[in-house]
Order: sequence, then structure tokens, then C-alpha cells
Amino acid sequence: MDEQQLLALKPELDRFLDRFAPLFGGEGNQGHARRFVEGLIHGGERRNAENIAQAMNGGPVRSLQAFISSGVWYDRELLGELRRCALEVLGDEDAVWNSDETGFPKKGTKSVGVKRQYSGTLGRTDNCQVAVFANYSSPKGHTFMDRRLFLPQEWADDSDRRAESGVPAGVIFRTKPQLALEMLADAVTERAPFRWVGGDSIYGNSPTFAQGVRELGKWYVLDISSEAYVWTEEPRVIPAEQRPKPSRGRSSTQPLVIGTSQQVDEVIAALPSDTWRRITVAEGSQGPRVYEYTETWVWFSEEGLPGPRERLLVRRSLGQEPELKYHRSNAPPDVPLKKLAEVRATRWTIEEDIQSAKGECGLDEYETRGWVGWHHHTALSMLALTFLVLQRARLGEKRATDDRARSAGSPRPPAGRSRVGLGRDPMVVPVAAGAESQGRRLPSQTAPRRAATARCAK
Repeated sequence: MDEQQLLALKPELDRFLDRFAPLFGGEGNQGHARRFVEGLIHGGERRNAENIAQAMNGGPVRSLQAFISSGVWYDRELLGELRRCALEVLGDEDAVWNSDETGFPKKGTKSVGVKRQYSGTLGRTDNCQVAVFANYSSPKGHTFMDRRLFLPQEWADDSDRRAESGVPAGVIFRTKPQLALEMLADAVTERAPFRWVGGDSIYGNSPTFAQGVRELGKWYVLDISSEAYVWTEEPRVIPAEQRPKPSRGRSSTQPLVIGTSQQVDEVIAALPSDTWRRITVAEGSQGPRVYEYTETWVWFSEEGLPGPRERLLVRRSLGQEPELKYHRSNAPPDVPLKKLAEVRATRWTIEEDIQSAKGECGLDEYETRGWVGWHHHTALSMLALTFLVLQRARLGEKRATDDRARSAGSPRPPAGRSRVGLGRDPMVVPVAAGAESQGRRLPSQTAPRRAATARCAK
């Protein structure tokens, strides 16, 4: 974004940041926060504290670096207010909460959580940090809601590395599905309005995640691998205490499952060809996005035991060499297949949010190594992204009203075709809690927060 564009946006940005300013504490921190978010949106060669201080006349470089790496303010409270702000505009009871992870390439061994590990974003195993993100997708738009830094087991068990990077004492090892479920549970506790949960096969293959979503009362459409096992007829489960005792040796402590399970690709291959239906899952900028779908009811194997009856879905791309994607859903029988296909199609929104946050808001351009610095930088990047999303929502609504006021023959295209973070168009060009930082808690800011509540919706 050039100087002129940023200058034009500055009044709206200032009003947006007024809502969050009290969460940073004193005037010094508030000024740093404003300059840093402006710098993230403005862009440049590298959006770290040093470059932002130079580009935005942000005062001494060390002061801004300290604000990010060790400043006394709380990213968790900031993201809580960010969620409330975003939901005032994007909230919808039928929305989708998506989970996905992304990698941050790093050199050396000092950055918190870094190791050689696989990153789907990078498409390979490399030296990187990995974080799990959650986004919110509704017909009104989409943006990030939360994030968690993945701390590998060897990091969680290494007291020296933890101390050097400032990992809080209460942080323990959690798998990526566990981190995603933790964020989801927080959203439910906060009563965020959504019905659906989405995620790739890391989450769909996890019994812990699927069971947790069910316990939270949400419906999911989750990707699964083709090697996942299911029963096509309900198996009988004999509890361990009811199993016949062997004549020799110890009695088994595990239930006995009677029935034959199969891999999902084998189940689908056996279905009649006339069960496939062609479904338009979304309207893309270059035309409808169309796939072929089929479904069947099964019982998924969850650590060797059958889960509740649910649907196995398969998406097949069009063409002579089609690609198959397998999903599972616990939605009730009266929810049509088309709706499930549309929910699955929202997965592109979190991929776009990751791309937009990195490309337009400097999500991956930090140079801090510690726990606090990572959480501070990413929280401010998410704040910048949400501002751009809500700003475009505001402008889009205005343009849509103007379009309706003009004659039907007006040559201007609908505003929704060019908005990022809005609608369900996967071809648009992007523009645009985790752990709590250590230190003393800030005093309550309830009154300023309430006074600014309406600003996000304007």
C-alpha cells in the first residue's frame, strides 16, 4: 500500500484502533501499537520492528523492538476484543469455524518451537515454526479469529530452551488437533455464533478433535485420508469385562469389536456409479465451481472403536483423471448433501487469510525469537488483517447500496467481485488465544471498550 492510500485510510484506521488502544496500557504502548499496525499495512521490504520504526517515524528502534519482544500488554485480551469486533460485522449462526496450520521458515535453533518439521504451506519438511490458525467464514466475509504456536515435544521437555525463549510455565505439549480444539472450545465459551467446523485431514483423522467437536454441539465437515477405516454396518462392541476369559494367560482389558472394517477408498469404489451427483459448491470469479459428490452412512473407526453413525462424503473433480477428496460429517440426515459440499468449500477462506496475512500484513516477517514476541507480532498482524477485511466490508456495503440505486444497465460490476475477505470467491486476489504474554495484568478497561463497541459495524 502506498503513502497516499495509507493516508486516505488513516482516519478509519485511527477510529478502529481507538477500540483497542486501552488494551495496550499507557500512551507510549498505545502509540507503538498504532505505528506498528500502520507499518504492517503500509508494507515495505521487511515489516519488522526496525524497518517499521524507520518507515513510520516510530521513534527509537529499540523502543519499538521492546514493545514487541517484551512489552507488558496481553495478546490474549487483544484477540478476544478482536473477535468481538469482527463478529459484530461478520457474525452469522450458520457460519463455519475453520482450522489450518502454516509454517514460518527459520534459520538456526533459537526461535521458539523451531525444528525440522513438515509444513503443508512449505510443501516439505524444513527448519521452521508451525502454528495453528482458526478463521471465521460467513456469507458476510471471513478473517482470523485465533492462533496457537505449536511447541514440539522436545521443546516442551527442555527447561533450558523454554527459559531462554520465555515459554510460560503452564504451557505443555499439545498436538495440532488439540490446539485447534482448544481454540474452538474458547469460541463456544464466548458464544461466538457458528454452526459448522471445518479442517483438513490432520483434524478429520484425529479422534480427539472429532469427538471434541461433537461434545461442543457443533457439526463438522472434515477432510480425512483415503486410508481411514469405517464400518458400513454397525459393529457390535463387547466390553472388556464381558469378554470370555481365556483358558490361559491374562484377560483382555480392551473391548472386542465384532464386524469387518474397510478403508474409505474401498467403500467408495464399491458404490454404484449412479450415486454420484454434480453439485455447484460456490460461484468463482471465473464461473461456478462444480464437483461430483457421493455419500454413504458409516461408522468411523476412532482408535479402533466405532464412533457414532455419520456420513462419509467424497468429492470428485471433473475430468478424465479426477482427484478424489474424502470427508466426514456428523450433520443430521435432513441436512442435504449440497449444503455439506458448500461448507467444505469454505476451506479456501482460511488458506486465503493465511496468504493475505503474510502478503499484506507481515504475519511472517517478524525477527523476534521469543514466545512473547511471536505472540505480540502475530496478534498485531491479525489486527491489521481484520481492519482491512472490515473496511472492505464497509465499503462493499456502500457500493452495493450505490449499485442498487443506479439503473440495472450500469456497467459497474457488483462490489462483491473485488472484495477480499468477503463472499465466497476463491479466485479473488488477497489484500488483505493463544498463550498470554507474561507480566502484570492491565487494569480493567470495560468503559472505554463499551464506548467503542459500535465502531466496527460502521
